[in-house]
Amino acid sequence: MANNNILHAIVFIQNWGEENTVLDFLNQNTHVISVFHIMGRHSYLIDSNFDSKTQLEDWISKVKSLKLASGMPAIISLQTQKVIQVLKRKEDFDLKDYKDLRECYHFFMLIDNPHHDEGLIKLLKAKEIVHSILHIQGRNSFIIEVITDAYNDYKSLLTKMKTLKTIHHIETLEVILVNKYRNQVMDAGGNLVYPKKDIRELYSL
Repeated sequence: MANNNILHAIVFIQNWGEENTVLDFLNQNTHVISVFHIMGRHSYLIDSNFDSKTQLEDWISKVKSLKLASGMPAIISLQTQKVIQVLKRKEDFDLKDYKDLRECYHFFMLIDNPHHDEGLIKLLKAKEIVHSILHIQGRNSFIIEVITDAYNDYKSLLTKMKTLKTIHHIETLEVILVNKYRNQVMDAGGNLVYPKKDIRELYSL
């Protein structure tokens, strides 16, 4: 379950340009727990937490105010989705584990399932390749994390999901790189470090 005293949010950001302005901010920011660089209409998927809606609003304003060296805004679009419930989450997993999985297929799947969640949740929990399941509020009903060394396992899951009549839409986002995970980043020497450790250590993914 997401902590009742903390506002957990999944944030999607699309940035502009090749500069590290946005990524440097995300890696150093204590509200940002994990950063996944993804393919598709978004640049980054972010796991974040805040003490209040006001704190979230202030953070969004800071992100939108980021500028490139040219003076142009660094952010094209930003979308937030509140985490309602964590149904499955990886334990004892860190950034090094992701680095060791470079040869695996790594996806996030956004699922629009407006009603009758039981069948979908049962299917997802039964699949070992599904490592995280979040029930979210907003444009999608669920976001799941899939990690597998066999692409056919992902295709099999997708095929079974499409047989469920409750699902309206599925969007798959392939992960290019995990830049930050549970407040860990890699330094220039390839060592795991905590740039600004959040003593709460709360996360959703």
